[in-house]
Amino acid sequence: MFKAVLAVLTLFSWAQTRPGFSRGSEFTSTPIQGQVRVYCSSLSGTGTAVFTCRDVVLDPQAYDYFLGPQDATADKVELTAQHEDGSMRAKVVGYDGQRGISREAFNLWISTLFQKPLLEHGNNIIRYKIYRGNHLLEQYAEGSFNVTVKRGALRTCPAAQYTSNDLNDCNSQYSICQHYFEEYHNCR
Repeated sequence: MFKAVLAVLTLFSWAQTRPGFSRGSEFTSTPIQGQVRVYCSSLSGTGTAVFTCRDVVLDPQAYDYFLGPQDATADKVELTAQHEDGSMRAKVVGYDGQRGISREAFNLWISTLFQKPLLEHGNNIIRYKIYRGNHLLEQYAEGSFNVTVKRGALRTCPAAQYTSNDLNDCNSQYSICQHYFEEYHNCR
């Protein structure tokens, strides 16, 4: 029992002294796919659509918190990722210096029109800088760690059928596929 408690305390203290993401430094990007048939009917008519849904998800999660040094005066953290191809991406969020954790999770993988992910496939060198206001803190204010994103095997969800009272759903592949993958837990 004593050894188990000591092991947990050692792991906790290691996490507090080694900056990184709360879910670790190894992630897997997994392509997922499946097919959905949607039957739509409303007062203005009926329709049918068949969507082939595809996505690439990041396991264990697409958003994660940065854990770093504890300094009660720290209020901002900047992470800059250098990817294997030499490209870089930087993100800045609030930082709870008292607890040593970012105030919000970083987008590690989701790419949309308005946001780009921090990570890419392969090895990502993450450099961090901890600030108080616009001033870099002096002690433990910067450092780096590595994060690896491996490619996982394709997962396929079972085919599904949905019935909707909204005729627009037969033209809404994105929202139907999001619902489908959520229902099937990303094809697990």
